[in-house]
Amino acid sequence: MNITIKRSRRKSVAIKIDEKGNIYFLCPNKFATKNINKILEEKKEWIQKTVNKVVEKRNKFEPYYNYNKIIFLGDSYEIKQTKNLIKIGDTTLKFRGNNIKNALKKWLIKQSVYLSERLEYLAKIYNFSYKSTTIISARKKWGSCDNYKNIRLNFRLIMLSKDCIDYVCIHELCHTQYMNHSKNFWNCVKNIMPNYKDIQNKIKENSFVLELF
Repeated sequence: MNITIKRSRRKSVAIKIDEKGNIYFLCPNKFATKNINKILEEKKEWIQKTVNKVVEKRNKFEPYYNYNKIIFLGDSYEIKQTKNLIKIGDTTLKFRGNNIKNALKKWLIKQSVYLSERLEYLAKIYNFSYKSTTIISARKKWGSCDNYKNIRLNFRLIMLSKDCIDYVCIHELCHTQYMNHSKNFWNCVKNIMPNYKDIQNKIKENSFVLELF
């Protein structure tokens, strides 16, 4: 295994495996090499198992990582490129240079107005109130809600199916009443979306889209 050692002023050690299967060992500047080797030996089986999972996932979704396909509202579309034009279903995008990834990202962000509109709609139906909504770009979170009831939604949500989008919206709206993941919070979610656990699994299966842009 090829492992990159990254030393810094951090106080703890960590092993990081990115979406391409690259392995990084993060540690303090003066952390002894013998201790690094010891930890890596102890974690060898876990590292290999994790790398295998990452590589398997990347191979499975390779057309999306290579931007030959894209997911939009849960549906998969082939990306057809002709000179400076990209065709996604009935939609044609113009772009400059060879940066297809950037053109697709801009298009997805533009389409994500649907997210804030859907949040507003669901809030009215289920009598929630919130202060504001912001579309953000995040690598790990689909959404968040702060103590002031400001809700943030990840633009990458627009790639998921509408029931998944509704779940994330409802999840954050319930946080306007319960700023935790207590039993009351989950009852709030369940009362609106009884099958929320099935939707959670569906979102997990498509979590690779967080790594695409």
